[in-house]
Amino acid sequence: MKNISFVQKIILFFTWIAGFLLVLGFLNPFIPPKYFPQLSFIGLIFPYIVLINFILLLYWLINLKKYFLLPLLALLLNFNNLHALFQSSGKHSIDGKGISVMSYNVRLFNDYNWIKKKAVDVDISNFLKDQAPDILLLQEFRDKKKTDFSQYKYNHIVLKGNKRKSGLAIFSKFPILDKGNIGFDRTYNNAIWADLKIGKDTVRVYNVHMQSHRVHPEDIPQGDKVKLSEKISKDFVKQYEQAIKLDKHISQMKHPVILGGDFNNTAFSYIYRKLKGDQRQDAFVEAGKGFGFTWKYRYFPFRIDFLLIDKAFFVREFNTLNRIKYSDHSPIKTLIKRK
Repeated sequence: MKNISFVQKIILFFTWIAGFLLVLGFLNPFIPPKYFPQLSFIGLIFPYIVLINFILLLYWLINLKKYFLLPLLALLLNFNNLHALFQSSGKHSIDGKGISVMSYNVRLFNDYNWIKKKAVDVDISNFLKDQAPDILLLQEFRDKKKTDFSQYKYNHIVLKGNKRKSGLAIFSKFPILDKGNIGFDRTYNNAIWADLKIGKDTVRVYNVHMQSHRVHPEDIPQGDKVKLSEKISKDFVKQYEQAIKLDKHISQMKHPVILGGDFNNTAFSYIYRKLKGDQRQDAFVEAGKGFGFTWKYRYFPFRIDFLLIDKAFFVREFNTLNRIKYSDHSPIKTLIKRK
């Protein structure tokens, strides 16, 4: 401490804080939010805590100070988590053979004109026709006259609400043998499932929209931040309850499972770890490239949309279609093949 300047002492103080937060980030996926919901905030900002620690690591290395060990150890502790954050090179199948699966939160087809553009619903419909995935999972879906999903012979749609109903949809080019709904209590969020006949296999597909935070940027400077924090903490607890209910439903399934949707949380959360389990693989981790961000809050992007694929399949491709600006979410698409 005697051999560093006053400014470096301040930087060292923040180094300790950043390292401590990264340790909490390591612990977060293992601690149920019902016991410590505030810890779930760490999962949301985990990528940025990693970035800060990396910058501090470089700073202390450049200055030849032993304090580089603090961020280094914190980063090494989270080594496995880093795989879910960034992928240096993706996979691309040469022949394009397999089953294509897409998940997309269509944000009610822009019914409330969040995007100042006409006919966004038609644009989304045309985009999905061009992509033509074999299995399509849509969140915040609304049945509209201008959208056309006639390319799909089979579907399972569950909507909630009174006058303007919305919900979840599974569209499939494969026959649906059975289907159902997993209702979440006291919320419009939901999960649905369908058993698809794919060749000789039966595959269970889940589409989920976990508890929404419904926090808008303008709420923060104008509202009570304490109450806002309490609300989000309660949402984390609801997500936990929903994940437990969904995981219990999945655990009773003997067929391979594909789970996709909008988790409203990151890959560094308890609910992600719970739903991924040991039997499923994150398609982005297996075949994606870059950070795979799917949603942006103000200037900060996050990956909160997922396709979790049973290990009975190879993940051959994964793409985050960030160029598509018809919703506040980006669609994600994967190509899988039975082992």
